[in-house]
Amino acid sequence: MRLFKWVSLGLGALVALVVLGVLVIVWLVDPNSFKSNIEARVRDATGRDFALAGDIELGFFPWLALRTGEGSFGNAPGFGPEPMVSWKSAQIGAKLFPLLSGKLIADRVLLKGADLRLVRRADGSANWQGLGGDKPADPNAEPLEPRIDGVHIEDSRVLFIDEGVPRRIEITALNLTTGYIAAGEPFTDTEIAGVLHMDGFAPQGVPFRLEVPKAALPEDFSAVEVKEFSAAFGGFEAAGAVSGTLGETPKLAGKVETNEFDLRALLTSVGIAPPKTTDAQVLGKLRFAGSWSFDGGAIGIDPFTLALDDTHFNGSFHRQAGDNPVGEFALRGDVLNVSRYIPPTDPASEPFVLPTATLKALMLRGSVELERATLDDIDMKGVTLRLLLDEKGLHSVAKPAGTP
Repeated sequence: MRLFKWVSLGLGALVALVVLGVLVIVWLVDPNSFKSNIEARVRDATGRDFALAGDIELGFFPWLALRTGEGSFGNAPGFGPEPMVSWKSAQIGAKLFPLLSGKLIADRVLLKGADLRLVRRADGSANWQGLGGDKPADPNAEPLEPRIDGVHIEDSRVLFIDEGVPRRIEITALNLTTGYIAAGEPFTDTEIAGVLHMDGFAPQGVPFRLEVPKAALPEDFSAVEVKEFSAAFGGFEAAGAVSGTLGETPKLAGKVETNEFDLRALLTSVGIAPPKTTDAQVLGKLRFAGSWSFDGGAIGIDPFTLALDDTHFNGSFHRQAGDNPVGEFALRGDVLNVSRYIPPTDPASEPFVLPTATLKALMLRGSVELERATLDDIDMKGVTLRLLLDEKGLHSVAKPAGTP
């Protein structure tokens, strides 16, 4: 018992000395005096300029916190004078006692006013290459498994330029928040929001948001389970779930339900001219709900419901995997006024063209059954349309031989 007492006293004294030493460092040492040394070491390790324009502050107990003001990290040679990354303020902290034993348990990582500029040249070179260094990892080193209380990025920007395509993607007003992060444990309370800018988009960009309360992924990323999520893009909103296995042949399934959104406004916001119709108000109300699956390239949406303006449909869609697959669909609806959707009788008007080469290459075949359809003064009941979408566009086809 006396030995245990002396050991306890010795350990207590050691901890007290460590705490006292850290207090002395925090109170008496100005971290800004090390700024030039830090900048030089980063430059030597990466070959990039590194500058800390703002002050460095240290906090203490129970978190050893480091806070910086403005700073920047330089671009790769040949990629221009602008820094690759800059920020207005940053903060990271680590729990003191686990840190003394070689474990990293970090506080929330806070980053405000960050500006990340990523550039890939036509020859494939990129300004983020070479940051990991050429030194091989030590195979005998004990792997570090950090735990972070969360990440918070506020009022930031990400710019990606691909000169080979060419393509420019910019996200402004970026905000990202996560909950606790640790290897092998679910991601929680994740929310990302911002404004997306791309060529052809509306000048003000398109706002987006994604919220995932909990996403479970194993350490090898072989599976995923998201019991609920919500997303928004412009006036489009959706909620649903997804789960399944990942890898070379992913197998996923889930469900999704949207709000009632304006398809015309959404297409216009991303630079796609909506189809011209006799009634300019159609395609203004669209709602979808259904269950979906993806299995090695094969796609199924079965069943689903679709509300288009004043018409309500239910149906299914299936597309097999493989080369040049054909999508098969079946739609059953109630009442549709066809006159509202046909193109206006204007010979000078150009037909609606699918926006991308990928969409133009789609092959869709199926049927639309309507309880009732009207066309001008014609009132029809029990209407069936058989349609084919191919390189010629959307057109009707004859009933296949042997079909009832």
